[in-house]
Amino acid sequence: MEEMISDRVHGASWYFLRLAELLEAGVNEQVPIETMISDIRSIRPGMAPLENVAELLTQVKPLDLSRAIRVYWGRAEEGIRANSRLFMNRVKSMVTISYSSNARLFAEAVGARVVALESNPGGEGRMWGGHGGLVVPDLTMPYFIANSDAVVMGGDGLYEGFIVNKVGSLPLALTSRHLGKPVIVVLESFKARRSRPSQVYRVNVGGIEVPLFDEIPLSLVNVLITDIGVFTRVDVAYIEGKFKETILKYTSTTQ
Repeated sequence: MEEMISDRVHGASWYFLRLAELLEAGVNEQVPIETMISDIRSIRPGMAPLENVAELLTQVKPLDLSRAIRVYWGRAEEGIRANSRLFMNRVKSMVTISYSSNARLFAEAVGARVVALESNPGGEGRMWGGHGGLVVPDLTMPYFIANSDAVVMGGDGLYEGFIVNKVGSLPLALTSRHLGKPVIVVLESFKARRSRPSQVYRVNVGGIEVPLFDEIPLSLVNVLITDIGVFTRVDVAYIEGKFKETILKYTSTTQ
């Protein structure tokens, strides 16, 4: 749990999978359910996958939920890869921000050339250098967007009216709209949650507490790719409902 709290690099997908290990450890250490729920919510207050899992713990045994998380994770990756292939030959070059495993799945599925912004503060975009991407300074985004087919980014949460992603995502989406390029967001259905996040994680920049995440209005998103489908009009309640319906089904079939 301490690693999850102190982490400054990974996104919500990583946290979702790590919850499987956390639940198993909690059972082994005989941690009460109420404490597990409180601990999960305290890791990153308001992060959609954590809130969803904490809520599910009121209905499902921890070990059953842990197994279901692992199954859902694998099948979500398969679904995103398959749905991304629909954009083969339509997106041959893309600009992205931070390092998203889902943006990488998209790029691999369509064979796109990737230009990644450094993504300061944090500089997570530099991780793309190890995956064949061209890493460029954040302030060069207009040039590279103008010379790409689309902006493609992951997302840490999908809420009513907006998507939450690494700081810098909002100016990236606004610049893309200004230049007439589509914005494609790729995320798993377990990140959908109708209720607004209670808090936004902040980092210290020059003595000022700055939110580490932007809210990107859905009006700036042209396409949302998830494991359960591709959307040009987003119904958050539907996506959240499908996730919960499916993972509850997995809890009864993985025992």
